[in-house]
Order: sequence, then structure tokens, then C-alpha cells
Amino acid sequence: MARTQRPGCDGGMMRGLIGKKKLALALSAVLVLGVSDAAFAACAMPKEKAALEARVLQSELMIAALSCNQRPHYNAVVTKYKGEMADTGKTLKQYFTRVYGGKSAPELNGFVTRMANEASQRSLAELNAFCGAAAQAFAVLMDSKASSFEEFAALQPTAGAHGVSVCQYTAAKTR
Repeated sequence: MARTQRPGCDGGMMRGLIGKKKLALALSAVLVLGVSDAAFAACAMPKEKAALEARVLQSELMIAALSCNQRPHYNAVVTKYKGEMADTGKTLKQYFTRVYGGKSAPELNGFVTRMANEASQRSLAELNAFCGAAAQAFAVLMDSKASSFEEFAALQPTAGAHGVSVCQYTAAKTR
């Protein structure tokens, strides 16, 4: 004869059933959304996304310093935002370590090089427009009313040039 469970009788059995239900729900969410662990690992959390966007902008400004003869403006921006840029650099390193593990250093170097090369290609294709946009960016960043470097970077047309998707949160991945 089957035994009927009463509340509080066999807590271990109930915890096991609840745990299995949670696991089934989590797996269902992942399967329904099509999110694999690898895809989740490669995507960027919001803070990481901001760091990637900031690195794209920093590359743009670095190329502008060289291609548009705007070194003094670049140096002033780097001086003003050096603390934030250092924090952004740490977040970027953490992202690459999370995604690439022991290969993070060469992957990060490759990413920085790719961002610089893409900015350089844009400068070569439309030098006047590129330099004009950079001059405006330098002016806004040096304005005392400018928000953070990351917030400004997120508003730039090239912000998504890093090519990394933002993580989509699910119940399975937020716990």
C-alpha cells in the first residue's frame, strides 16, 4: 500500500522533489530559450558590456590622437578618466578570464588590437568625418557636465563594435 506524505513527515523526500522541480524548471528555461552554458559564458554581463564599449571608444580616441593629430586631447581625456579607465580595464580582464580562462591574455590582446584596427580602417575610409567626430567626443568628455566615460561610450554609434552579446538572464542563471 502506498504511503501518503503529510507535511513535515519526510522532509528529505519533499526537499528532493522540490529540488528536482527547480532543476526541471531551470533546464526547461534553458532549453526553451536556447541558451547553452557556453553561450552564457561568452556573453557579457551589464558591467562587462560597459567595459567593452568603453574599450571601443578608447580605441577610437587613441586612433584619433594618432591619425588626426589630437594627442593633447587624448592625453587630457586619459588623465581626467584614468581611475574609471583603470576600473574598466580590470572588468575587461575579468570578462576575458571568465570566458577564455588560461588563454585570456592573448584573447584580450587580440581584442584590443582588433578594436584599434577597426577604428583605423574607419579613419582611413572617412578621415575628415572621423576626426570631426573625435574632436566632438574630446570636447564633450572634457566638459565638466560630461557623465562617466562608460556612459558616454554607450551612446556612441560604434558602441557595439565589440561584437559581444549581452547575457539574457534566466532563472537558471541568476542563482
